[in-house]
Amino acid sequence: MYTCRVCGYDGLDYPQISEKGYASQEICHCCGFQSGFHDDAMDEPFTIEEFRELWLQNGAKWVSRFRPKPTNWDVKEQLKRIGINI
Repeated sequence: MYTCRVCGYDGLDYPQISEKGYASQEICHCCGFQSGFHDDAMDEPFTIEEFRELWLQNGAKWVSRFRPKPTNWDVKEQLKRIGINI
């Protein structure tokens, strides 16, 4: 499993960026960030920090309908995995 650079969720199936620098296009089940889409959009690309701030401002909600939120999910603890303390 791999960790999302935006929210710290450690359940991604692939790294968001490959060793060669390519985006995996995987969508994070927690925050919804899609590497290679949200950070590479032609009209308004987001930085990792901008997407994280927007996600936090909108309540840091679990977004996936396909993978249920873990029963003991704690967004503050999750963000600590990537060095973010809120």
